[in-house]
Formats: sequence, C-alpha cells, structure tokens
Amino acid sequence: MRSMFQVRRTGATLLAVGVLSSCTAGADGNPPEPAPPVDTARTEYSAAYDDVVAALTRDVPQVEWVPKDRFPHLTEQPDGRCVLALAESLGEGDLYEPSGGLADLAALLDPVLDEHGFDPLSEVVYPDDGGDVYVTATDEAGWELTVSAYPPVVGISGPVDTDRCDESALDEG
Repeated sequence: MRSMFQVRRTGATLLAVGVLSSCTAGADGNPPEPAPPVDTARTEYSAAYDDVVAALTRDVPQVEWVPKDRFPHLTEQPDGRCVLALAESLGEGDLYEPSGGLADLAALLDPVLDEHGFDPLSEVVYPDDGGDVYVTATDEAGWELTVSAYPPVVGISGPVDTDRCDESALDEG
C-alpha cells in the first residue's frame, strides 16, 4: 500500500511535467503548432478550461471545484520557451471513486475537449514512483489539460509566444 506521501503530488507539478513533455512534439508526433500569443491563449484556453470544469461540476457533483488564486503565471523553460500556467482548481471531495478511478472521465470530457481542439483524454496514468493518478489531454500547440485524483486537481497550461516571459506579458492584448 502506498503512503499518503507517495500518493500526493501537486497539480502544478503534473502540469509542468506534462507541458515539458508535450511541447517537444504535437499530439500526432509531429512538431507542435506555433505557440499562440498570450492574449489569444488566455481567451481560447480559458474557454476550454471553463467548459471542462463546468462538465465536471455538472456530472460529478461530489466534487466542488475551487480556483487557486496564483494563476495565471508564466515560467521560462531552460530551452527558452515560455509556458503559461493558465488556471488550476482544487477539488473538494472524492473524484476517484465517482469517476471509476478517472476512467469514466473520458466519456464525460472527450466531447468537451474535442470542441476546443484537444485530443481525447489519455488512459489513466498510475506513476511507478507513487505519484498522483491522473489523465491528460493535449492539443496541437502543446497545451495540456490535466485532471488528477489525489487531491482532485484540474489545470491547463502550455507554451505561449511572447517577447518577455514575465508577469508583464500577461497584460499583452
């Protein structure tokens, strides 16, 4: 049995790992589409995120989603890419059991994700290192939406095109 320490991993860590891996190739294995400008990303990906949270709220009422207040924020990666962590919410309640161990989320979220240009949710990931159980969806620009189980977290992040990768770029528009 895994200890709670082994099972817990923050959503932000999952987002960072997912974005780092998803930005090197598009969902089809080809180079990703160009990163969108910050203002375009905020508009388009906020809509996708909001629709996913709305679907989770509607169809998994056991979990109440509370937005974290440190979002959005930008992080420059070692290779020079700028990643926008746009939004993240922490779920209060049990997401794992009512979602069939997250496996049932595909039927709920894939249509929503498709409307926003994302590929279907991944298979449920059970990390070998004892990290959190999660599912992800990516789009052609390398953006990734992650839903994790312990604690329930939903977040979205991806690369953006900006001349400056600091908080002042969030005012672009």
